Amino acid sequence: MELKYYIIRRLLVLIPTIIGLLLLTFILLRAIPVNDLIANYVNQKATPAEKALEKQQAITLLGLGQPLPVQFFTYLTDVANGNLGNMYSAYYNGGVLRGIELFLPVTLEIAIFTVIFSVLISIPLGTFIGSRPNSVSDSVGRVFSLIFYAMPIFWLALMLQYAFGKNLLFLGSYGLPINGQGFPIQQVGFVHNHTGYSYSVPTHMLFIDAVLNLDFPLAVVAFEHLILPVLTLSMTVLAGLLRFIRAGMVDTSNQEYIKTARAKGVPEKLVLKRHIRKNALLPSVTVIGLLVAGLLGGAVVVEDIFQITGLGRLSLAAITGTSGNGANIQFFGVAGTVLFFGLILMLTNLIVDIVYAFLDPRIRY
Repeated sequence: MELKYYIIRRLLVLIPTIIGLLLLTFILLRAIPVNDLIANYVNQKATPAEKALEKQQAITLLGLGQPLPVQFFTYLTDVANGNLGNMYSAYYNGGVLRGIELFLPVTLEIAIFTVIFSVLISIPLGTFIGSRPNSVSDSVGRVFSLIFYAMPIFWLALMLQYAFGKNLLFLGSYGLPINGQGFPIQQVGFVHNHTGYSYSVPTHMLFIDAVLNLDFPLAVVAFEHLILPVLTLSMTVLAGLLRFIRAGMVDTSNQEYIKTARAKGVPEKLVLKRHIRKNALLPSVTVIGLLVAGLLGGAVVVEDIFQITGLGRLSLAAITGTSGNGANIQFFGVAGTVLFFGLILMLTNLIVDIVYAFLDPRIRY
């Protein structure tokens, strides 16, 4: 099967998966008591008359008086139009989609550096220990991967913060300054302010924007703020990749075509580079995609510990229900971020499948 037909088939499979995710989030929202759901649209500090008006508007907007199929169609229409509801928290007040747009780049910046660091370290290190099974280096590598793969990410983050938090590696919160608090970037020329939230342009990723705008002193400070969060997330990703690359190297080394190449007198370095490592890394492509998608879950914990105002902290604010309008859990904030995380996971799996099919044509059949 040609690659383009394989991609079309994967895209067609993705459609019912997305519909299933939307149906799941809709069911979760409708399982919430109606009064609690409407409370997310009503300012609890308003007058009784204003509350009654806002309550009626919320009922009409959500279509709560309609049959469930009609409500689901209304929900699909709202999602298609970018309306994921509103949320009120100590960190953000406004539309959920706008909050995702504001807070996502900070999380994405941390994820990008985590992936780059993990891949650059895991491939050569995994190749080294995998080519020497049962050696001292192999034993050390396996112990390292097992320890950090099993280590709770919150504990590792706390230990790193305790060990290095008073040095230049961690200078305070990082990300979007909220109401003038947090990372002091308001005075920078390429930083814009929108309803109390400051963000850099053009990418909204402070380190990258500082480099693009040739503000290298700020880039250095921004990079220092990234070290500990990236290192925390990288340890788990790196440990997982090392295990799979090492296992792939050992398994590929025992294949018949590798033994044939060695019997023909092909130099060991050439066998390792062109045959063993190339084929051993193929299964790791899938693992990299899954681990990258898993970074979003780890970001919730890491961002809270390091006081990073990213998407993870936004979702945590919605869950804890620290609101600015007196309501409790921000259900639309939770549902919106869960829906977004699910879409990111699906998109990541799609990209991984396409890359894997490109690298190994056998997977297309």
